[in-house]
Amino acid sequence: MDRAADRTVRHELGVSHRRAIALLVIERDGPMSQRALADALGHTEPAVSAMMRELVERGAVTLEAVDGRERRVVITEEGRRIVAAVRAMTGPMFDAAMASAGVDSEVLGDQLQRLAAGLGVGR
Repeated sequence: MDRAADRTVRHELGVSHRRAIALLVIERDGPMSQRALADALGHTEPAVSAMMRELVERGAVTLEAVDGRERRVVITEEGRRIVAAVRAMTGPMFDAAMASAGVDSEVLGDQLQRLAAGLGVGR
């Protein structure tokens, strides 16, 4: 599913699915430090820093100085446009896969949230 989404998003929007997910998190949770974003995504800070450089160049996010070296990531209107396009493209793909597998999306969502909490993801 991830590979199919990545191919589609890269082809249509010129951005990787991984970066699109970062934008989805920033849109959902609001401005946050790069460290908090790395924690939310389960990536290293250097990996997120590299992602943010690319997204800043694209105009999808801005970085605001907070304190010393810490920077807060803020989504822009371009970033919101990308998020909306990603949802429009990948939502039907996901829905079709769920229907084909006979999986209830609400049940799966609840189970994934409990699993993430159990693993300490996003803390």
